[in-house]
Amino acid sequence: DGQGAASDAKFLAVVGGTKSEDEDFLAHSVLQLWNCAVLGSVIPRELMAKALNRFRSQVMKDETMLHAVVGLLKAFHFRKGDKHMQVHLNHEHPAAEYQCGRLLAVLSALQYSALGDVGAGVVQRFYGAASQTPRTVMGSLVRNSNHHLAKLEGGLRHWYQGNIAEIMARLGDEFPKTFTLEQQSLFALGYYQQMAHDHANRGSKRSENNAEKNQEVAK
Repeated sequence: DGQGAASDAKFLAVVGGTKSEDEDFLAHSVLQLWNCAVLGSVIPRELMAKALNRFRSQVMKDETMLHAVVGLLKAFHFRKGDKHMQVHLNHEHPAAEYQCGRLLAVLSALQYSALGDVGAGVVQRFYGAASQTPRTVMGSLVRNSNHHLAKLEGGLRHWYQGNIAEIMARLGDEFPKTFTLEQQSLFALGYYQQMAHDHANRGSKRSENNAEKNQEVAK
């Protein structure tokens, strides 16, 4: 919810994040992750790919994302030496795939602010393509965002415009053509961390608004 770091996941919750819904429990994954935990070794790419598939499924079905799955994706990059991955959102992360994930999260929040709950939104319809072949969809999503921006009032509209402009400036002239599995996992982390960041900001704004109302009542 953006209000703080998630609590440490239990070992079997992390293992469970590497299997699909219709897959039996795999002793092989238990052994691999146990060795990673004890030896502090790099997370196997095979397990990262399984966690990524689980994350993508949860996002596209609009299900609650498991913190253990996100944590495993982040651990994969930490242990490979990614010095830019942080506990919270890193606006300056140099990877285009991370910034594309951020952008999709902002566009999804914008659509919700402009139209409310529309059922299958931007994320449910386009997450798969945006995370794998961004050039095919991201440009049109950004252009369509102008229709959503037009429905918002000044302050909120400028806030979204600023977020989109900041991310686009980091991406450069065009979107990447395709992303590898490792890049797709960074896309997922960019999306997740931007979403958590926005939730935290909304919570802060609600608190400020409530404080202002309480002061007015006191007067």
